[in-house]
Amino acid sequence: MGGQGALRFAYKHPSTFPVVAAISPAIDYQSRFYEGDETIPQMYSDPETVRQDTATLHIHPLNWPRHQFFSCCPTDLRWLESADRLRMKLYSLGIPHECDFETEGGGHGFAYYNIMAERAVGFIAERLEKERLRIV
Repeated sequence: MGGQGALRFAYKHPSTFPVVAAISPAIDYQSRFYEGDETIPQMYSDPETVRQDTATLHIHPLNWPRHQFFSCCPTDLRWLESADRLRMKLYSLGIPHECDFETEGGGHGFAYYNIMAERAVGFIAERLEKERLRIV
């Protein structure tokens, strides 16, 4: 559950995970319930239960990670729409975040991950340093 899982953990526990980055997160992963995925049906009883546990539905309007970055290749037709839905929800709630849906890299796969890795890791390092210097 790579990027989606990282976002979900950060939304559920923002004080523990104030910095989060995700590359090509599979946000609306309930679609995998009927696609022959072996793990999802073992974890959830039906697609609606899966949907209720997605990152987007764990966002609290008053308690969220202070630093968020996520990206999705514009040619990743399977996951782009759900990543954009997350972006719209964060925007409508006034939650600061950064996202990149413009950098192309071959869709959902290692070619795109390799292109975005430096930016995501740089974001994490920079924001962790800000958190270290933060006066509580």
